[in-house]
Amino acid sequence: MARTPSNMLPLGTQAPDFKLPDAVSGKTVSLDELKSDKATVIMFICNHCPFVKHVDEVIVSLAKDYQAKGVS
Repeated sequence: MARTPSNMLPLGTQAPDFKLPDAVSGKTVSLDELKSDKATVIMFICNHCPFVKHVDEVIVSLAKDYQAKGVS
């Protein structure tokens, strides 16, 4: 795997509007549909990456825990 530097925006940066395909449903979703007043987390991960597959169940569990707290 090639080393790639992060281009992360500073925390608290307002997200630009977007429309992206949901990898699970195939439906196109926008920021307006997903955003929460509390916080919104969007992960750009590769569905077939072995590293992502390895932690998939933990990511799903973490997402469910935070959705219950109002995080989208």
